[in-house]
Amino acid sequence: MQTEVHNMSNLEELKELNLEKTYKDAQEGEVCTVNKIYKGKLIDIISLIKDPATLSQKAMEFIQRRGNDVFYVFQCTTREGREVKLLVRQSFDPKSTFYGLMKKYKTIKVGDEINVFYNPEKRRYDFVL
Repeated sequence: MQTEVHNMSNLEELKELNLEKTYKDAQEGEVCTVNKIYKGKLIDIISLIKDPATLSQKAMEFIQRRGNDVFYVFQCTTREGREVKLLVRQSFDPKSTFYGLMKKYKTIKVGDEINVFYNPEKRRYDFVL
């Protein structure tokens, strides 16, 4: 089996790797620009995130339970040009993502820059709070 190297100039040779700093940098996330913000009931807004026909049974059950709750979708673009969509339920519980966003940003509008990170356990992007 042959492996191709596409562009050697994209490689960086390191003399040392500070794992703690790398971990902290990853937790700080990457900056993305908010392009659009949508507000609506989960049952109506879910199609902006995923094709409802491809959802698992567990996801469909969640939507049936939470379908009338208010959710927000943030469509963002990272500095590298990657499109990121984030779904947040409106909740004023101090442990909720929505509450954390409110405390950190106060107001988020189209054009604002926010920090996000990829959560490999959840296989999705989350806000850095």
